[in-house]
Amino acid sequence: MHPLGTVGALGEETVGGLAAGIEGELVLPDSEAYDTARDVWNGLVNRYPAIVVRAAGSEDVARAIGFAREHGLELSVRAGAHEQSGSAVVDNGLVVDLGPIDHVDVDPEAQVARVGPGNSTGDVLAVTQEHGLAPPTGSAGNAGVAGTTLNGGIGWIRRKHGLAVDALRRMEVVTADGEVVTASAEANEDLFWALRGGGGNVGVVTEFEFDLYEVGPIVGGLSAFYPREAADEVFAAFRSFAADAPPEATAIMNYADVPAVPGMPPELHGDEALALIGCYAGDPEEGMKTFAPLREVTEPLVDNSEPVPYAMLHELGTMLHPWGRKYAHRSVFVEELSDELHDLLLERTAAAPGPMDGAGIWPLGGAVGSGPDSAYPWADKPHVVVVEAAWESHDSPAHLEWARETERQVRALGGEGAYAGYVGVEQGEDEDWARTAYGDSLDRLRAVKRRYDPEGVLSHNVAVEPAED
Repeated sequence: MHPLGTVGALGEETVGGLAAGIEGELVLPDSEAYDTARDVWNGLVNRYPAIVVRAAGSEDVARAIGFAREHGLELSVRAGAHEQSGSAVVDNGLVVDLGPIDHVDVDPEAQVARVGPGNSTGDVLAVTQEHGLAPPTGSAGNAGVAGTTLNGGIGWIRRKHGLAVDALRRMEVVTADGEVVTASAEANEDLFWALRGGGGNVGVVTEFEFDLYEVGPIVGGLSAFYPREAADEVFAAFRSFAADAPPEATAIMNYADVPAVPGMPPELHGDEALALIGCYAGDPEEGMKTFAPLREVTEPLVDNSEPVPYAMLHELGTMLHPWGRKYAHRSVFVEELSDELHDLLLERTAAAPGPMDGAGIWPLGGAVGSGPDSAYPWADKPHVVVVEAAWESHDSPAHLEWARETERQVRALGGEGAYAGYVGVEQGEDEDWARTAYGDSLDRLRAVKRRYDPEGVLSHNVAVEPAED
């Protein structure tokens, strides 16, 4: 049925009652704001909801969930709309849009921030960095705080200050039955555990309260690109650095072509390269000394390393992953940075179907997992490999299969698990995303799901089935 047909079947009185019962805005398929309301970051996703509720607060969220349940509409939750599978939007169902809940309230003395789910990472840092403070966030400025945090939150200060879930103090949550509750270490502890790393499976978060840490506003920045023929030397230097780096230093190694972004010489755009990108969350000059070995492996193609505003590192992520491009990101945790892994990533990126496809190695460790016990199950893993397919052509099957096959081959070397935000776009018949992403936390997550969402209302994500009675 066409989305307008769904609206028509509900009836004008029913839909009008929903509109009258919320403070926010109701967007329907014939509304001027409809295309904007259904838009998501990944250009591969193109879905048409019947109703979008642009919620003004928790009561609107509760009303929208109740309406969807009463009328048998599939439900999705849209915050930053950056989740790659497009789970923020559902065909012919109801979307709860948290975008208008976008407050950022900072107490610089207590070093605490209360953040609405409608914010991006860039929005939050724009406020907290005025005080030289930051919570752990994702690494791209255009990524939504809500989805990033609920999946774990792997960012630039992870080794010094942990993941986003490690810094969470409290959440305001709307449950599947429409109740507004607090989740913290002291209240609804099982809900607090499950939302920190278990995705949005057991509730809709309408406010996050984070601990803030002294970061920047200037940090040591690493950005060195080396020719692909120097790959073995670059990998050896990176592996040595990752083994002994201080917690202030977080660096990643990307197997990727030189991107066409500001700061990169046009004549180098598209050249095969190895990129070393990093952040030193401490004294910037000490950071530049720490990163020196990664800048001196051999003659770089380009070295833009220098002290930079902390927020600018996240804008680099935004430039590299702009809104509307097509994406398929997958991930695997690995114990060892082996020569076999390096050779595989070289081979797979050389065989990639497009120039924007690549792979990265992200060291973890340090303060990752330093917060209270959470559903994020991979805190003890030292590295994660991220496979990034990105393209603007119409040849989507080739890129999707390349990403999936690359992931398979990394697993064949002994990798396991996946970061819940990077599981792919469509689950294959031979895949179980929930088991892969949530690992040893899955059984407990299912038990919490049974308590808070036994009907599986919140299932448009890396979905967890409620445990059986």
